[in-house]
Amino acid sequence: MKRFIGCLSLLLVGCSATSTDVTAQNSKEAAAEVKPVMQAKTIMLGAGVSTMAETLLVGFLEAKEYTDPSKAMSLTHTVTNSQSRSVNLRFNSGMTADLWLYDPKGQKVWSSSQDMMYTQALRDVTLAPAQTIKSRFSVPAAIMEKVSGPGYRFEVKFAGKAEGSSLPLINAGSTPLIVK
Repeated sequence: MKRFIGCLSLLLVGCSATSTDVTAQNSKEAAAEVKPVMQAKTIMLGAGVSTMAETLLVGFLEAKEYTDPSKAMSLTHTVTNSQSRSVNLRFNSGMTADLWLYDPKGQKVWSSSQDMMYTQALRDVTLAPAQTIKSRFSVPAAIMEKVSGPGYRFEVKFAGKAEGSSLPLINAGSTPLIVK
């Protein structure tokens, strides 16, 4: 009888240990499965909306489709002198333009200048007819991850000031983001 109870207790201890090991192994597998997954999405620029009819300079924001959530989104802002004469510009720092990202509520989410430092030297630039100035921007992947639906938009803040003209400097507007 003692032998029977001893065998039964060994059997029960062995079963409970095996059950615990399996449960622990299943918990580890479940924990391994709960990894944050970046949602696959494609982000494109929509048609820009301009608020001014005639300006000295014309700005245009362009970017390729954004599909890789592990990389930054690259954008290029091109400013072209649309006049038949040269335009004199003054910049108060090394910054030519700043890119801002707004959420659907109109709150600023990010700007390209927030982590940058620029020289504090005056710069004078003469832009000949049809000549361009290009500014390149890189929006970090962590910021692009926040873009989750309609209503997000980019705005470019051009830092130059025109000398000797009554026309507005550049077409102010925003470019909506299309999320698929």
